[in-house]
This record gives sequence, structure tokens and C-alpha cells, in this order.
Amino acid sequence: MKILHTSDWHLGRTLYGRRCHDEFASFLDWLAAEISRQKIDCLLIAGDVFDSTTPANTVQSLYYSFLHKISGGCCRHVIITGGNHDSPSLLNAPRQLLKHLNVTVVGSATDDIADEVVALYDSAGRLEAVVCAVPYLRDRDVRRSEAGESI
Repeated sequence: MKILHTSDWHLGRTLYGRRCHDEFASFLDWLAAEISRQKIDCLLIAGDVFDSTTPANTVQSLYYSFLHKISGGCCRHVIITGGNHDSPSLLNAPRQLLKHLNVTVVGSATDDIADEVVALYDSAGRLEAVVCAVPYLRDRDVRRSEAGESI
């Protein structure tokens, strides 16, 4: 199994007040071509997909077009975890729909740790790998108080 790990795309970022839409589009085209050329089976995207918690529609369109494009090729699994720049709710919103493209999204920590353990199977149903898809942990994910506890 060939795995490509990437992170910190920061789609939507501006440079000296200039939008970099064309550069992001070129990057995603290049990445899709490399995934195809190298016959990557699994793409891991470890956080900071977007530069802002409220990316523009054009930026989101680039992201979804990229996911659609690579899902039709050799890449059988895509796993995306949220980063500190990402909005967990924005990443998680299309999670059920993206499952149909073999894209697993873990935008934020959940109450059930099993939600962050992703088993990857080959076309014959054999287990190939297990990925612990741990997103960026916010303070509220780590610090939890129970009734009767003190600081």
C-alpha cells in the first residue's frame, strides 16, 4: 500500500493582500497528477486544509473538485483530519456524502475514540492498514470537568 501524507494546505490564504486562487488550483492539479503517477492508494491530509474557519465558496469548490477528481482514480482512501485553522463543523458537514467517495473526515475529537480509528481494506476485503486519525485537539477536547470535581 502506497500512502502519501500531506498537511497545511491553507487553501484560501492571501499573500500580501493578493488572493492565490490560481496557485492553489495549480497545486491541487499537481497533487492529483502525482497521486496518479505514483499510484498512491491512500492520501492522508493532516490538518489545516483551509486557512480560515470560513473559507470562500471558490476555495471550497477547489477542495471538493480535488476530492472528486482523485476519488475516480487509483487513490482508494482519503483521510482528512481537522487542524487548528479548520472549522470542525465545516469539515464534518459533508462527511456522510464524502464517505461515498471513500473520503473519511475527522474534523474534531468525538466522544467515541473509535470514530478516529480508520481501518483500510483492499478490494478483496483484507485489512491493509489502520490509521489513527486524530484531529487538532482544542482545549475543550482535552479539559472536561465532571460534577463535583475541583480545578
